[in-house]
Amino acid sequence: MPLSHCIAHAIRRNGTEAPVEVTLREQPMSNTAYLEELVRELKNSYVGKAGKQYGQFHHDLSISTVSQWLREFREEKLSFERFTTKATEHFQSLLSDTEVVVDGHLLFAIESLADADSLYVFLILHNEGVYLDGDLTLQTSRFLDVRGVLLGAKVDMTAWLGEDDSSYLSVLRARGDKDLTDQFWRWIGFADQRDITAETTAFLDVVSAYSDTLEEEEVQVYRNKIVDYCLDQDKRGEPVVIRDLSEHVNDGEPDKFAEFVKTRHGETPEQLIPDRRQLKQYVRISGRNDQLSMSFAAECLGETIVYDKNDDSLTIRNIPGPLKLRLIKHMQKLASGTITSSDTHTEE
Repeated sequence: MPLSHCIAHAIRRNGTEAPVEVTLREQPMSNTAYLEELVRELKNSYVGKAGKQYGQFHHDLSISTVSQWLREFREEKLSFERFTTKATEHFQSLLSDTEVVVDGHLLFAIESLADADSLYVFLILHNEGVYLDGDLTLQTSRFLDVRGVLLGAKVDMTAWLGEDDSSYLSVLRARGDKDLTDQFWRWIGFADQRDITAETTAFLDVVSAYSDTLEEEEVQVYRNKIVDYCLDQDKRGEPVVIRDLSEHVNDGEPDKFAEFVKTRHGETPEQLIPDRRQLKQYVRISGRNDQLSMSFAAECLGETIVYDKNDDSLTIRNIPGPLKLRLIKHMQKLASGTITSSDTHTEE
């Protein structure tokens, strides 16, 4: 990935009563293949995590101090290392007023692409592993947990400074550690959270309304195209541009879906940050309990799968061949006494 700047600082606190300590790196890291691979994996981990929140910097500059220093860096009034040092010391100060215990590293990285510059900030921890050395002796080793990023944030600096996007800032929540999440969000100056769940619900309502205008054999094709495109954009960490989506689903009439969205639901934004869970549920129905797990395409409901809400039952027709053969084989074993019904939960 095209890294222009990268640096890491250590931050640790051994106990709730202990002081928060930082170890600051004085110079940016050299741009090596190892560093690029590290940041690429951290970025992919961040993009792949569900539950990110989207918004912008707080309008109160006394709260959003990190954004001020970032702007000064962009205006070449601060060096990159000075910007990250001031930001890390500010995080140290915020944590000192809490009982949060942490031992990790704040890594700052700027990705420079042709159309946008983005700042990534990751709070990453170390893991320990075991390996065999040259003498075949077990040794322990510490390594950065790139897949388990504790906290993170991304700033689309081009959109932020261009003032053409209200959700240029995204943040990740630390699972199971609300205090640390609150301080991280406060530190980065996150505000004006965007309700992507409600936006995705509204968007899928538009898709359903548009589907009603199509021929029956076209409906599922369009729905799958729309959902697949949105999921692909989500995997890349990119928003869904409605006009680009419209062209993707119908290159013969590239404006048709976009115009329908505009005329029928004017409040739908030009860009959508999709809720991955809702997208998947739109084309696939699934559920499970301790004894049953089931998943099927939504288009099967009412066709090969019928739900009767009066007796809370599903009737399944046109059972898949491999499942049918296994059911027959299993029933034959039950009939012959090879296994009993009480043993069925152990059979593979």
